Amino acid sequence: MKLKERKKIINGEDNMLPLVNIIFLLLIFFMIAGVIQKQKELFDVELGEATIDNYVEKEIHTIYIDSEGSVVLNDEKIDFGSFSNRIEKLNNKTELMIAADKDLTADRLNKVLLILSNQKIEKIYLMTTKKND
Repeated sequence: MKLKERKKIINGEDNMLPLVNIIFLLLIFFMIAGVIQKQKELFDVELGEATIDNYVEKEIHTIYIDSEGSVVLNDEKIDFGSFSNRIEKLNNKTELMIAADKDLTADRLNKVLLILSNQKIEKIYLMTTKKND
């Protein structure tokens, strides 16, 4: 019995799959990086500078405070009079991130910190930009 010889079909499409995967991952990375940068610009907050040894990014509640003292909590602008009530209603409020404008006075920042202290917030992170040496 004689068997037919099978011809190998050369298909170059298999070599393109890893390249497509890499391009897709790069696209996702730049889309996410662009969203993070736009969010800081959206609330008109210029961050102060600091030297950071290590930083671990977490999903936590964020408070944006501009130079005029306007407060934005988790992308929602709130009145300073109702700020304490909004903090009290937060679930998982052990940690908060504060993004304060570099021109914000210490007096206005201190008012926010006092409210957070009264709400038994365990950790408060102050967002800054990396200082170039």
